[in-house]
Amino acid sequence: MLFVMSSVAFNPAHAALQSNMLELVPEQAELASRLAQLEALEEPLTAQQVSDKEALEAALEAYERLASVDERLAALDTRVEQAPEMLARLQRELSEAEEASQQLTVADLSNRPLDELETLQTNAVVELQQLQSQLAEVNSQLLAAQTLPERAQQSIAETLQRAESLRRQHDEREALLADRQLSALSDARLIQLRLERALAEREVSFYQRELSANSRLRELAQERRDVLMVQIDYQQQQLTMLQGVIDRQRRLASEQAIADAARDNPLIAAGHPVLVQEQQNNQMLSLELLRATDRANSIVRDNIEAQRQLENVRQLQRSLNEQIEAIRGSQLLSRILREQRKSLPPLSAPRDLQDEIADLRLKQFDLVRQRDQLRQSDQFATQRLAEAGIEVTPGLVDSLSRLYQSRRELVEQLEQSYGSLLSAAIELQLNQQQVLTTTSELRETIDEHLFWVANSRPLDVNWLRQLPRNLLLEWQEGEWRAILPTRWQGLSWQVLNGAPLVLVGLVLMGLRRQIKTRLANLHSQIGRLKSDTQLHTPKAVLFNALLALPGPLALAGIGVGLLGAVGPLATSVAPALLQLALSWGVVAWVRRLLVADGVAERHFTWSPQYTARLRQLLGGLGIALVPVIAIAAMSGEMETPLAQRPVALALLSLGLIAMSWWLTQLILAHIPIFGVRLFRLFLGLAMASVPLMLLGLVAWGYEYTALRLVGRFAITLYLLGLWVVVEATLVRSLAVAARRLAYRRALARRRAQVQEGAEGGLEVVEEPPLDMAQINSQSLRLSKLIVLIGFSALLYLVWADLLSVLGYLDNVSLWEAQEGDLVDNALSISDIFAALLIVAITFIMAGNLPGLLEVMVLSRLSLKQGSAYAISSLLSYTIVGTGIVMGLSTLGVSWDKLQWLVAALSVGLGFGLQEIFANFISGLIILFERPIRIGDTITIGNLHGTVSRIRIRATTVTDFDRKEIIIPNKTFVTDQLINWSLSDNITRVVLTYGVAHGSDMPKVHQLLRKAADENPRVLADPEPQVFCLSYGQHSLNFELRIFVNDLLDRLFAADEINCRVDALFREAGVRVAFEQMDVWLHPDKGEAIKVQSANQLTPPSST
Repeated sequence: MLFVMSSVAFNPAHAALQSNMLELVPEQAELASRLAQLEALEEPLTAQQVSDKEALEAALEAYERLASVDERLAALDTRVEQAPEMLARLQRELSEAEEASQQLTVADLSNRPLDELETLQTNAVVELQQLQSQLAEVNSQLLAAQTLPERAQQSIAETLQRAESLRRQHDEREALLADRQLSALSDARLIQLRLERALAEREVSFYQRELSANSRLRELAQERRDVLMVQIDYQQQQLTMLQGVIDRQRRLASEQAIADAARDNPLIAAGHPVLVQEQQNNQMLSLELLRATDRANSIVRDNIEAQRQLENVRQLQRSLNEQIEAIRGSQLLSRILREQRKSLPPLSAPRDLQDEIADLRLKQFDLVRQRDQLRQSDQFATQRLAEAGIEVTPGLVDSLSRLYQSRRELVEQLEQSYGSLLSAAIELQLNQQQVLTTTSELRETIDEHLFWVANSRPLDVNWLRQLPRNLLLEWQEGEWRAILPTRWQGLSWQVLNGAPLVLVGLVLMGLRRQIKTRLANLHSQIGRLKSDTQLHTPKAVLFNALLALPGPLALAGIGVGLLGAVGPLATSVAPALLQLALSWGVVAWVRRLLVADGVAERHFTWSPQYTARLRQLLGGLGIALVPVIAIAAMSGEMETPLAQRPVALALLSLGLIAMSWWLTQLILAHIPIFGVRLFRLFLGLAMASVPLMLLGLVAWGYEYTALRLVGRFAITLYLLGLWVVVEATLVRSLAVAARRLAYRRALARRRAQVQEGAEGGLEVVEEPPLDMAQINSQSLRLSKLIVLIGFSALLYLVWADLLSVLGYLDNVSLWEAQEGDLVDNALSISDIFAALLIVAITFIMAGNLPGLLEVMVLSRLSLKQGSAYAISSLLSYTIVGTGIVMGLSTLGVSWDKLQWLVAALSVGLGFGLQEIFANFISGLIILFERPIRIGDTITIGNLHGTVSRIRIRATTVTDFDRKEIIIPNKTFVTDQLINWSLSDNITRVVLTYGVAHGSDMPKVHQLLRKAADENPRVLADPEPQVFCLSYGQHSLNFELRIFVNDLLDRLFAADEINCRVDALFREAGVRVAFEQMDVWLHPDKGEAIKVQSANQLTPPSST
């Protein structure tokens, strides 16, 4: 369709229309003059004048762009015209370069002096660097030519669409001017539209011309690349020869210098030990000079290679964005990006270069010291002879001095060589670091785009039509044939690298009986206080791992051996075997833990039905993992997409569906044991749906993305299984520790009874049962937190390399807020995910961090009652508030905008939700002022109870009937409140007693005080008090006032003292007074009789 549209743009009528458009507009100078007149006006411009000014500026810009397009088009035509001549010239250069490389010999260079050779070497290095830069540029041109068809088609489509829009605007403008009877030649807006339309048509012409000339120019670039590669090869050969000739001449020169120093010297000829030793030292320096020269040449070659890699990477980096924008959404982009990723240099820099630089600096320092010593050769020779205890003679000093002079020359040459070597090493280190940094950035960019680009067509009707053909091709030419023995190539002795793993597996197979015996002994000791230890579970887990390892180790050994091969065996089969070995090992190990009467049942106290169900489900999950892992690992290095390998696609699909099924069953298997926990159930089912999502990605064409996620998802499952095992082991270890602690405390109580001679015999110390409830909650919480942090770090390491691909989401904008010509704020998908992540982390921290702070810090401090709760609550509020502000800031709602919203909402909600805000502020007052705290016993109105929770709106009070009562916080601030334990738990209890008239009052005082003093709940300070407060009509009223240390002691103390007072009164004969009453009986005769006792009637008195 695009080519049809392009052809329409190039017919003669269209070209004539383009020419007519330019004829209908004034010249560029005239437009510039009109614009200058508008800009020269002193009075403010009218709306029409402002519109004309903007149109004239756009028209002049269109004129400039037209000139630029014409220049590019002319340059393209020139290149196309010169292409045949240039191609012939490059072919001649290629032939000449090949002939020159064949004629290059060492004999041509051997007769030249050393200075000339060093100059030639420097020139060769410079020329080689230039050729490599040109090669990198040509490779970039070839890559651009490869993507040119897609880019040209996209540009033609966009430009034609723009031209059509301009045509409609042009026709509407002409019609409007005709209706108003205005001149079309002077209308600035119409001139702008005509120029922009002519520009669009000229751009279409350029793109079409560029597309038609692409094959010729690409052929020219390929020929240029071949010439450059031959020239680079020639320069490298010449450089190698030059370095060899220079090394040889330097060696000869140093040997000649040593020989000249020893010539005509009878003492050296006579073999004087000192002179011979110094001559040998000179020869060692000469060899060291040659080694330094060789190393310098090697570093120069490495530096050239590093510069070439750096230039290539920079060229790729410069052209990457252009390619991505040009062919975004095309399958070609995925293939090009993968090829570029393979062409990147490895991300590993030599680690010994820094040490070598440090050694060179030390050697330079040592050479400077030697050179200073050899400056006065005669004195140094005399000193050397004196130190050696040899008689100093003029001849000996002269001979030794000449050797030292020769050594000084060698030292100076060596110092210069080390200086050059140090500079070259530093330059190499910088270049390698730049290569490493640039390559890492480019690799992240490529991975980021590869992750979000489809690399194959979606599975649709066309795929079904091609299915029989793809099945046949997969059978005849599929990559699976690489595993056939007839295709094995490159096998060598390196395949034996995996033999140690196989041997270890065989050894473990032979030790299975002994391991099972040790494991049975460990199981038999579980639950016995004197034999059970915390190490029993880790040992049992390790023994089960040894029982599960023989098969996986053998498979891993085969995979390691195949890594030494070449071809598909090393790149596809070996990684698949290694990953299958890992999966087999993990699943087999966990299933070993779940055997009947195994670790899960004996150590973790899991029910047999639960462990049997888990073992069955894990077996199914392990079988489902086999095709998924094998195909994902083998497809990573295969160029053929899964859509063209239907058998592999079918196996992968069945494996992913089975994985999702078995994972769902594993999640649901927990419900009968642990009950329904909605969040965990939702999270587990979400993980179980991941395989189906991966299958959807494969069907949609995102195979690269799905295959990269498969391996990491499998490792995540392994880590989650390991997490469960480690946490269960930790819980059992804490339970064993708690049980031993309880037993030691019981023994301590028994020893204390023995020492005190307690009556009633000794207490029998029983073994406390292994109860998980005995575990200290703080220790368990802290231990689980450490495990959580550890496994979170491991999961981060698994997924860390994929986190960078999320940066691509920054480019996907959902909406933009624009102010004028500038985009004030843009919201992307990554902002949404970041905000959701911040909110999730906020609520997780708000729910766990205050409790963790209380367990790890506040519980160790001497704080008042309720202070820890207040600090934890305020920390929760702070975390939630900070998280909400950060989340809104991520969404573009900055604080300078949010503060006005908060102020407005505060005023509005303050009136509408007055009571709620009052309760919230009251809650803050309670937390800061602390009139009540958690655990305080209070009385408010007719309500008595203990404070159990203080929330943001209300406080929960538990009364003495164990009913929870919700009281708004405002009530505690505005109403009268009695806090029985605010500052002092000591309270007074008043007990009232009435004794009969005539009782011995001092005796009553003594008995009441005795009852109070004997009770252990009654405090001695303040001391109890007894008062006779009233001389009543029927009794003498006494009041006993006591003080108790705790509120709970009030009732118990009153009960105990009342019982004791009753006993003391009975013993002392003190009568408790009863209320006296006169009763009159009126018989039928009308007489009144007073009853005084059971047998006495008093007649009424006569009046």
